[in-house]
Amino acid sequence: MKHGVEVAHLVNGEVLGVRLLSRRAEVRAALVAAAVVGSLTAGCATLVGVGLTLGGRVIHTPSFVSIWVAVGLAVSLLAAGRARARARRFVIGVDIDDDAFAPIPQTLVRRASNGSDGYELALAPGMSGIVEGGRAPLQIDALVRQGRARLPLEAGTRAEITMTSTTFVVRGRADAEARATAPLPRGFWRPFARRALVPLQLAALVAFFRTVPGGAPLAEADMKSAIPADASPWEVEKLLRQEAQTQARSLYTCFEPMPMTCQHPGYVGVGLSLARDGEIRSSWIARSTYGRDCPVEDCMSKVISTWYFEPMPESMRIVLPVQVLRTDKPLPVHATLEARPVAGHPVRLPNDAPQLWNGDY
Repeated sequence: MKHGVEVAHLVNGEVLGVRLLSRRAEVRAALVAAAVVGSLTAGCATLVGVGLTLGGRVIHTPSFVSIWVAVGLAVSLLAAGRARARARRFVIGVDIDDDAFAPIPQTLVRRASNGSDGYELALAPGMSGIVEGGRAPLQIDALVRQGRARLPLEAGTRAEITMTSTTFVVRGRADAEARATAPLPRGFWRPFARRALVPLQLAALVAFFRTVPGGAPLAEADMKSAIPADASPWEVEKLLRQEAQTQARSLYTCFEPMPMTCQHPGYVGVGLSLARDGEIRSSWIARSTYGRDCPVEDCMSKVISTWYFEPMPESMRIVLPVQVLRTDKPLPVHATLEARPVAGHPVRLPNDAPQLWNGDY
């Protein structure tokens, strides 16, 4: 038969608290703990989302929501399970999360270990009192003289346990009485909320690492050309050489269909006709260290036509020396030996491009 257990805590005859253990109280404790932890998760997700947004981070909404929903369900289910397990017993001791203070720390009342709906009373040395409800009252001193003892608590059973100035009155209540008086302990959810803070902090950390910095708006300084308006022709040419050398990486694609003997560094003179806004009007290969066996000039002209340059003080025609590095393909042995500099014998370079050819192969 379903029933509950009422436990009253008294100190020097004054009632400090009363708690009722029952199936109904267990279900309520699980639901309340899950709701509190779920609300805490939703609040943390909202704060993290607002904080990341104000911090200029870009949030991927589907992944952000999925992370917090998964964490919220996990911690809520875990809190519900722990709350239900905690609601099945009345713990005494000196811990702050215990139900009542007592000099002997232990679980005074718990659900029976045989899986039934009943409860049992756990007795230990140092306790005194009486248990009523059977054919004759039982003295607790005699029951615990040989060690700890457990007694089933049926409906109508009453036990009075005394430990120094602390007294506990335990009574078995019928199911109807348990339903009528089943309040939850005040603040019982706090331990479960505290335990949920660690996974919530980890979820906030994961959510942060899954965001990226937001793009900053372009300022007026960002729109200015890297070539000053008062630059001399020589300064403009040097800056154009730097821009051309940076974009020379795109020339690698011209060597992919070529034989292995062409997979070596080289030098080309890039001819350009540039407008004032940096647009390429026309482009050509003025000179090249690649011979007829490596016909890359036509391909290079097409690639160079896609380059872009900063606006300049005036339009100009210019030939820019550009160093072409080899691709990631392995070089032939003879090409490697020819290109490798030997101590005391520097590599011979074209006379018209000494400033770009640094021998880094």
